[in-house]
Amino acid sequence: MMKKKIYFDSMVVKTVLVVIAVILSSMLIISSIIINISERIFIDTYGKSQEQVFQRIENELNQFHENIVKIADTIDSSWNLKLYLSDSIQEPKLSFQTAYRAKVDMEKAIPDDLNGVSVVAISRNGKSYVDKAETITTPIKDILNSEDIKTVMSKPKTSKYIYMDKGYTATTDDDPAIMMIRSLNSIGDDIPYGVLLITMKEKDFSKYYDYFSSKNSDFYLVNEDDVVVSSSNKKMLNEKMSYEHSSSYTVLKKELPYYKFHAYGIINNQKALGDLYNIPQLWVICSLIMLVSALLVFLLVKQITNPLSDLVGKMSNARINKFDEHIIPTGTREIKELSYTYNSMLDDLNRYIEELMTIQKQKRKAEISALQMQINPHYIYNTLASIKWLIFQGDTEKSTRMIDAFIYLLRNTITNTDEYITVKQEIENLKNYVLINNIRYGEKIQVEYFISFGCEECKVPKMILQPFVENAFFHAFPYEQRGNIDVFIRILDEDLQIKIVDNGVGMNKDRLTEITEKDKKKEHFSGIGVNNVDDRLKLIYGNDYGINIESEENKGTTVTIRIPI
Repeated sequence: MMKKKIYFDSMVVKTVLVVIAVILSSMLIISSIIINISERIFIDTYGKSQEQVFQRIENELNQFHENIVKIADTIDSSWNLKLYLSDSIQEPKLSFQTAYRAKVDMEKAIPDDLNGVSVVAISRNGKSYVDKAETITTPIKDILNSEDIKTVMSKPKTSKYIYMDKGYTATTDDDPAIMMIRSLNSIGDDIPYGVLLITMKEKDFSKYYDYFSSKNSDFYLVNEDDVVVSSSNKKMLNEKMSYEHSSSYTVLKKELPYYKFHAYGIINNQKALGDLYNIPQLWVICSLIMLVSALLVFLLVKQITNPLSDLVGKMSNARINKFDEHIIPTGTREIKELSYTYNSMLDDLNRYIEELMTIQKQKRKAEISALQMQINPHYIYNTLASIKWLIFQGDTEKSTRMIDAFIYLLRNTITNTDEYITVKQEIENLKNYVLINNIRYGEKIQVEYFISFGCEECKVPKMILQPFVENAFFHAFPYEQRGNIDVFIRILDEDLQIKIVDNGVGMNKDRLTEITEKDKKKEHFSGIGVNNVDDRLKLIYGNDYGINIESEENKGTTVTIRIPI
């Protein structure tokens, strides 16, 4: 059994493709709408919930600051710590008692929930006190000479939070840290006697916002210079704050005036939405639905259209066999009716084609006969009279040339009934016509011919050049004016292009319209007008071909004829 050939422009294929396209488009639109609505709802609800979390983080950070301030105030008010740092007690026993009491004051100042902080007090003279049994790993002189500590020491009762790559004590020496610097002041004294350093490891500080952070959101704490001092994204520590401004992200921002920091919450909406919807799985389900629907539609359409496809195939074969093959009516009632109608149409079409071919042949013969009969009798009489006058004058050479040209012209226009002749024959006819005119009226008008190689054997309808040269002779050069007529023939873009160019007086639009009418002057060779030639070319080759006339007063006229090779 022969397999049927699939044509992608057939009704079955197009119907299936249209249905698949509609299903796919509908699924895409519905999925897009659902995801878009869900995304808006998610961004709204999730964003609001995160704002509440962000507010909670702000409160906890402010509470942490208050606790740090309480520690600093308590330590600042400790007279024992001040005595110890001032180094004014010389007796060892009293010095020991003062250190012990300073330690007690320090322990009372630091609550249990902040035991992760490291507190260091340093006086101007370089004496220090640490709240734990640990050592200071950085030289005291270097600590006091740091710019941040100098700034705080120069302003009484001021504090400042800074980020450090590592702390000053043994417990904070290996990790990035957040440090609060506070000046220590005596009552009534505007010059601080020392500085208090409260340090917490950055990773311990993260507990205040770690519940906000996830794979979909990050938290950033940024100082006045836009440098990240603490973040859930550890790669950004001590880096300039940057984030993508896009609808895919929600950015929460809070100012923390106590710290002189800004808190940022960056939420990646696309990632969060991806967790909510399994997009690949959704596409797999949509694809399966589409494939099943397409298969069902294809089977249904194929079953319905099979008889019609068979009819189309037979009609195609009939066209190849020149409409001679009738179709045997089969299938449903509608298909049978189409078959009967097609067979009847074939019979009518064949009969019409035979009649049309006969009419066209007769029309062509009549047209050629009409052209041959259009030679003006007055032109013949006057040409013979001119020959007689030349013989009477004894100009045997001119009279002989004129007779030969006239005989050749009559033979090729009257005797030759061919509808088409070669370019070479048409040029010969034109040369004989020009010769006769030059002998009759003088050689004031010169005609030159420029034929490109390969054009001479091209076929053209008979007598398509003579009317234009005739018009140029009698209209372009009035009052015995001299001039030139050039005939150019070449092949251009698979067409034959013929140009007849004169350098005569030219004409305006009104005169051009007048000249294109059928010329009826008795002295002309024939009554074939410009419109007659154009209509004839369009009848033979179609409306895309014919003549085009361009003319400008006192500059000349160009006639362009274009026909297929």
